[in-house]
Formats: sequence, C-alpha cells, structure tokens
Amino acid sequence: MGKELKRMNYFDGLLLKAEDYSHDKDYIRRLQGIHNRYLHTWGIVGGLEVNPVIDGNMEVVVTEGAALDSVDGEYGPDVKESTSRLILIYEGHPENPLDLSEYPAGANIYITVSYCETGADRDNEKGQGQEIHVWECAKLSHSSEKPKDVKKDVILARIVPKVVEREFINNDGERDTYQEVIIDSTCIFDADTDGTPLRVYAGPYARVLELQRFIFKLGEEIEEMPYLTETLDVKTREHHLDINSESVKFSGEVEIAKDLWFRGQLISKKDGKITHEFETEENIFQVNSINVINPELWKKRDGGLEVFRGGNASDPDARIVWSEQEARWLAGIGLDLGPIASGAGWDKMINKSFVDSHGHSRLFSSKGTVLEVDNSGTVSGRTGLSVPERILMSPGNSVTGLAWYGEGRPYGSQPVEGPALTGLKGGMLGTTENGQRPALSWNSSGNVGIGPVNATSDKLEVSGSIRLLSKSNPIRLTSEWTAFPDLTTNQAEICNDTVYHKALMIVGNQSAGQGRKVSIWDRLDVNGLLQVNGSMQLSQALNVTAGSGNNGIVFPNDPGGGLWDGAWVKYYPRSGEACTLEIGTSNDGDDNICLMASGGTGVGTAEPKDSFDAVGMTRIMSSTNPIRFTSAWSGFTEASSRNSEISNDISGYKTLMLVGNRSAGQERKVSIWDNLDVHGTMRVTGNLIAKGAIVPGVGNCDVKGIMWERDKYGGSGDAAWIRYYSDPQRGGGENMTLEIGIANDSNLQSYSYSEFVRTCPYSWVSNPCGYYRTVSYSFYGNGGDRLRLYASGGTYVDGNLYYSSTREYKQNISDLEKSSAQAAFEKLEPVEFNFKGDMKRRTLGFIAEEVPEMFSANDKKAISPMEIIAVLVSEVKEQEKLIAKLKKRITALKAK
Repeated sequence: MGKELKRMNYFDGLLLKAEDYSHDKDYIRRLQGIHNRYLHTWGIVGGLEVNPVIDGNMEVVVTEGAALDSVDGEYGPDVKESTSRLILIYEGHPENPLDLSEYPAGANIYITVSYCETGADRDNEKGQGQEIHVWECAKLSHSSEKPKDVKKDVILARIVPKVVEREFINNDGERDTYQEVIIDSTCIFDADTDGTPLRVYAGPYARVLELQRFIFKLGEEIEEMPYLTETLDVKTREHHLDINSESVKFSGEVEIAKDLWFRGQLISKKDGKITHEFETEENIFQVNSINVINPELWKKRDGGLEVFRGGNASDPDARIVWSEQEARWLAGIGLDLGPIASGAGWDKMINKSFVDSHGHSRLFSSKGTVLEVDNSGTVSGRTGLSVPERILMSPGNSVTGLAWYGEGRPYGSQPVEGPALTGLKGGMLGTTENGQRPALSWNSSGNVGIGPVNATSDKLEVSGSIRLLSKSNPIRLTSEWTAFPDLTTNQAEICNDTVYHKALMIVGNQSAGQGRKVSIWDRLDVNGLLQVNGSMQLSQALNVTAGSGNNGIVFPNDPGGGLWDGAWVKYYPRSGEACTLEIGTSNDGDDNICLMASGGTGVGTAEPKDSFDAVGMTRIMSSTNPIRFTSAWSGFTEASSRNSEISNDISGYKTLMLVGNRSAGQERKVSIWDNLDVHGTMRVTGNLIAKGAIVPGVGNCDVKGIMWERDKYGGSGDAAWIRYYSDPQRGGGENMTLEIGIANDSNLQSYSYSEFVRTCPYSWVSNPCGYYRTVSYSFYGNGGDRLRLYASGGTYVDGNLYYSSTREYKQNISDLEKSSAQAAFEKLEPVEFNFKGDMKRRTLGFIAEEVPEMFSANDKKAISPMEIIAVLVSEVKEQEKLIAKLKKRITALKAK
C-alpha cells in the first residue's frame, strides 16, 4: 500500500488472508492518525492531572484523561508520514500510581505519557497460543532528564520533592524529630524551572477559530438572546467587540486601557443596590478631554459638576461651573451663579446684604492675616505681638496679665514677692522655636497641666514621663516601657504601657543584688485576674475560687497572637455534689495540653506504674469516634456504629481484643494500613481478604509458607500447606519448588468379613462339616486426604507436569495383563461435550460414571489419566507387535 488511501473491497467468493484484515486495520488507523494530525494540534486533550497520593509520601497518581502525540508513523512498509495518535489513561491503569522514592529532595522529575501498544489475551484455541488482541495502552514515565521529543513524550508535570521534619516519641518517651522526603501538592509544577509552561494543550489546528457571532442561548427566541459580535468602524477602520445584553456583570476588576464612553446614565451600584456615592480612589475626573480621534475638534469650553434636584423652577439644580469667559469658578443654584472667591464675593455667599469698610473682621498684609477679631470682640495676632519692655501693673489687680506683686500687693490673698502671670480663665507658658510648644498651662479651677494638655479634672496633669527622687533613688512614671530600672541598680519605673506589654507595670530596682524586685509588705487584694509572667513562689496553699465562670486559674489570653486563645484550671459542681476539675484550652485545633512528668501520670491512682496509668475503663475521642479501653469485653461497639473497643480480656475471650467500628455499613471492621508483623501464630476465624499480595516466608518447614490448622476435625497428623523452597533434590540454589501438600490419611481402605468353608463332599447335607475363615481385602474408597483443583477456565501447566512414580512409593508391582488392558480399552467411549456455563468451547473426553472402575474416582466424579495412559501404552505395544508380525507375513508373501 502506497501513500494513496485504499481499503478492501469485499464481495462473495473473495479469498481473504490475515494480511487483508491487517490492511483494513492499517487503513482505519492511518485515517484516524491523519484526522488527528491535520485537524488538531498535539498536546493534552483533557484530564491527566498529576496529584500526590494521600499517605503515599513519594507516590503520585495521574488522573483519567487523553492526549494526542505527533510522530512519524509507519502504516505498512511503504508508508511513512507525520501522524497523531490518541493516548488514553483510564481509571485503574496498571502503571498508576508512580513510585518516585528513588529521587532525592530537590530533584527535577518530569512526568510524561506516551503511546504504547502490546499484545494481549493469549488464546490457545483461537490463536494457537498467541495473543489475539493488540492493546493500545499509554505508558507513564518519569525521569530527571527532560524528554528530547516532547511531541512524542507529552509532559504532564514537573515534580520537585521536598524535605519535611516529622515528630515522634523515642524509646525514652521524649519528643524527637526526623527528616523525610515527601511529595505534596506544593511540589507539583506546570512550568519548567525558567517559567516555561510544560503542559501543552491540544486544540483546533487552525490558528484562529473565526465566528461571526457568539450567542448565549437561554431561551427559544434566538433574536432575544445576548451575544458577542465583532464590528468594523467605517471611519476609523478599527475593529470593536460589541456586547448585546440588557446588563453585563463583571465579578472581578475591569481594566480599561483607553477611553470609556457612556451613552446612557452612569449609575453606581453595590451588591445590586444603587449607592448614594460614586467612590473613586486617587483619581481626577476630567471634563472636556481632548478628542484623540479628532483632536482638531477640541477647544476650551465651560464645564463642571451638577447635582440634580428636580430640574424645575421650585427645585433648581445645584452647580459648580468653570467659566472659560471669566476664567474662574462659579457656584450657585440654577442660573443664579456667583464666583467662588474671598472678600466681597465671600461675604455675598454668606448672605451679607452689603459690604463696607466696617464689615471686615480681619486685617491683612502681604503675608496673610495679621490681626483678627472674633464674634466676642477678642483681638488676636496671627504673627507676633510687640509688648513694651516695662511691665504693666493695673491698680487694684483688676486687669489680668503679667504684673509684679510685692509688699502690700497680695495676689489671691496670698503674699507674693515677684511677678504673677494671670488670665481671665487660664494661662499658658511655652516656647516658639520650631513652632509653638506649650510647656505649662493652668485654668480657673486651679488645675495645672505640663505639656500640651488642658487640665480639666485633675490638679496636675502631665503629658510625658515624670521622674521623682531624682537625686537619690529615682522613680520614673512613663506611658511606655523604657527599661529605666535596667540602667542602674537604684532606679524603678511605673509604666502604663499600651504598646508592648499592654499593662500597668510596676518594675522594681536591683539593689538587692538579684533581679528587679517589687515588695508588697501588707495585704494584696486582686479583684480581677492575677497574671504572673515569671515564677510565683508560695509558702502556703494557693486558694482560688470555685465555679465554672471567671474562677479558678485562668492563663493570659492569646500568648501567641490571634484571637480567643485561652487556658484554665477550674473546679465546679455539675449537679448537687457531683463536681468536676476541668483543665482546658481553646480556641484552635492545635492548642494542646501536655502532662510533663519525670515519673508517671496516674488517673485514679497515686502510684502510676507507667508514664500513663489509668485505673478503670478509659474512653478517648468521646465527642467524635470514641475508642474505649477495657479490662473485660463490654460490648461498647454495639451501642453505636462509630464506637470501637480495645479490651485486655482474661475472663470471657481471654485475649487482647481489637474490635472495630461499624461505620462502613457492614460488620465490625479493623484496618491495618501499614506492615503487620506477627511473630507468633496468626489465627483468622473469619474470612481473610487481602487487597494486596500475601507474602509468606520461603522455606521447607512448618513455619514457612501457608499452613492450615492441624487436626481441625480430630485425629492426629492431619495437615495441609503451600510452601516455596530451594529444592535440594534438584541441586538446591535457584532450583525452586512450589509444593502444595496434604497429609496424613490415605483413601486406601480395608474390608474384612468371615465365611464358612465346606469340607463335606455331599452337597445335600444340611449341616455339613467345615470351618470359618476371615477374608480381608483393600480398595480405594472416598475417604482420605485429597487435593482438588477447581478452575472454570481450565488448569494450565507451562512447564512439564510430573506424576510421582518412583518405586519408593509403590508395592505389589506386577505387569498389566493384556486381556485386562484390552477389556478396559474396549469399554472406553470418547465423547464430545460442553462444560456447563461454557457454550463456546467444545471439549473431548470421557464420562466418569461410564468408564471402567480402574479409570474413575471412587465417587465416580473424576477420572485418572495415568491409568488411561497405561492402558493405551499396553494396547499400542500390542498393536506394534501385531504390525511387526503382519510386516513379516507381507514380506514372506512378497518373497513367494
């Protein structure tokens, strides 16, 4: 077949060979390959995701999916062309999951899939021992080298294993760590190390899929459906994307690179409701922008902002407008617009009916306001106010200000020798360098403030830290912890800290030669929580209040940040005298309670014998899936399908019992996910279902292989086994034997009876003389131990099949009588039949119930082929002798 497309032409009388059927198969495969090659690009069609196997550590699984490759295919000896084949991964693919344990952490592992085909379904009848089908399977591969031909080996993912640290409890009962190399979802990448995408997806072969209109069909009438279409602007020759829909909703951000045009109203909505404000951030709304398309049409125009209030005479709109003619801003209602300005214009806007020289409240200079008068008539200077050097003194102290007082001139009935600074309602001292900075203030209540404060309720209010006893043992009062006591041994600090420690801190000095120390000599009452960050030493008992509320011992909240984290020890009554000592934590699932004991921890005992010793039954995970530990089987699993029990029973079952839950909807179930090492005998009273291989020990002894229970039904020496061992009778070494055996009883049975032997020669004598003798004989019966193979599809032996036939196992050996062999042979009637349930295959053989006894089993259900072979060999030998005689006679006749 050349590169032209040819297929078979079938008609009656056409002689067909296997190559003709192969011709049609190649035609269909080539046609499909050409279709894939010219209508699609190579790559992933769908699926084929690479995911980590849960609890698999270094295993990954490839999900169901398909891909197309691109290779130079061969369709016959003369046809070589570029083609594309379908690669299919299905659920249960034999190469899933992939074991990547050979790679170290940090290695780049490329997972690929490629086309593969292999022979399948070997059939002795149809195919004479050859595979009759071709399995087009997919091959999953992994390598640290990136494939050279990615069109043939399609890359699915790049995997980089990582190292994690695990915790465990060592033999000393201490927490320890070890490192393990694993693969999780963070180790799987779709791009290469340089960011180049690795997962290539197949698609239409044409570069662009052209559609005039993309319609979303949501009903019966197509014309009413929303759609996307492309239009061409005749003037600008630009292409536009038109969205024809009553409304368009964008769930994310929308970025507009050029102008945004509105032909209708611009309405701001949030969560589907109209908002009263149009929110924007760091933007300027521009009116009368330049027309980019036709910039020559642009010119200066009036513009502004209008608030719609009804649009009629009674409710005119409010406007702020830029007047290009006046070159200034105008504001007002309707058409009554006035300039936004200062001076007379400003007075007009605050409803001043007229303006004259007496209507101003400020004096100005070139640098701004100099002197200002408020509504009460108070005059204030915005810059400097010059005061004469001579200090004014008013008679009778009637005027507040700065004055000198002395003998005969008291202030507030108090003798003063010196100046007094007074004000009507208060006063202030400060500095002006680098801006006005108040230093000291007072008011008519006699309260004094230090710093930029106005003391309204306390006699002294200080903004900033205070130092007392500065010359001796200073104490510093601060609003933020300054570590003042750490500078020298005689200093202390009282700090109302709200930044770092967030508490009122009383920090003592270090004069005792130890650490910082604070002593309370008398009683200390704490009405709230007492929080101790260091050690707390008690010479007597610590008595705390009982109750489930804010009582007991409560530890500080959120020590590691976050919210609602807490820990406590509480003692409270449940009902009546029934009380509970509660030790608890909240709020996160990883908040723990640890009992750290150098010896043991006991529940119900003061002398624990182990690290944890609980007297009585123990229940864990009570609120979810409880497990109960008991000393005698309690039937805990019957109370709920979620319950399980571990019982060290010594009375009823007398064993350590692991009893699983019934959550699977079946009977109780216990699963062991990893290796189970049994150093003694493992007895299974129910069914043993193994989803993986059963790997017994190798060797020819009673503790290797698979052994059944001895003497199950009485007797002694009865046993059955399957063993795999190096056979010393065949030289040992790699000469292995799989032995399936059963012992001890044989199906050879004996039978005895007594019979009377007449010695009297007269037959008419009714009571003749004679004697009794015992007659015994042996025969193969239905008893004994038997090995039986059941196979609905037949039993295959790829090597030789041997019957044990050594003289060591035999006795009473004699030649087979010719007459017996001939008689047995003549009674054999071959038949042709189907086994029940298999109507396809016709079988040749015999009927066990119809063959002579020497060929059949005692139950007449089976035959022995060795006996038949022995009879056939005897008959063939006799025929050979007969043929030899006939040849001699023929030779003699010819000689005559």
